[in-house]
Amino acid sequence: MTITRKFRSVAWAAAVASAALSCYLISHRVSAERNALEDVERDIQIAREEILSLNTEFQTRSRMSQIEVWNRRDFILVAPDAAQFLEGEFALASLIEGPQTPSPVRQASATDDASDPSDDRQIDEDVFEAPDADDIPHIQQASYVVPDDIAASARGRRISFLDARLRGDIAGRAAAEQREEDDADR
Repeated sequence: MTITRKFRSVAWAAAVASAALSCYLISHRVSAERNALEDVERDIQIAREEILSLNTEFQTRSRMSQIEVWNRRDFILVAPDAAQFLEGEFALASLIEGPQTPSPVRQASATDDASDPSDDRQIDEDVFEAPDADDIPHIQQASYVVPDDIAASARGRRISFLDARLRGDIAGRAAAEQREEDDADR
C-alpha cells in the first residue's frame, strides 16, 4: 500500500507536469498563429494602399488629355529646356569640372618701358560693358492665385469641419466622463 501511495504522488506530479507542458505548447502555438495573422493583415493593408495608389495614378493618366487641354488653353505652362539656363554647349561644358592637373611653374619678368604710366591704368571698355537687354535670358514663372471667394468658402468648410470634429470630440469626452461618474456611483 505504501508503494501505491508513493506511485500516486509520482503519477500526479507527472500528470501536472504534462498538463503544464501542453498548456505552454498550446499558448506558444496560439501566439505563433496570432503573429502570422498580423503579418497577413499587414500585407493586406499594404496591398490596399498600393491599389489606392494605382487607382489614383490610373485616374490621373486617364484625364491626361483634359489636363493637356487646360494647360494649352488656360495655364500655358511649358517644361523648362536647357536654352532657358545656358546659351549653348560651351556654357554647359564650362560647368563640368575636369580633372585637376597641376599647372607648370612659369617665370615672368617685366620691364618698365611704358612712356605714360596713366595708359596702364585705363580700363578696356570693350571688355567691361553692360550686357544688352536682348542677351539676358528670359525665364517665365507661372503661379496660380486662388480667387478670394473660393478661398473664403474653402476656409469656411475647413472651419465647419473642425467645428464638427471638435463637437464630436467634446461629446465623446463628456460621455466618457458620464460613464466614469456612473461607475463611481455604483
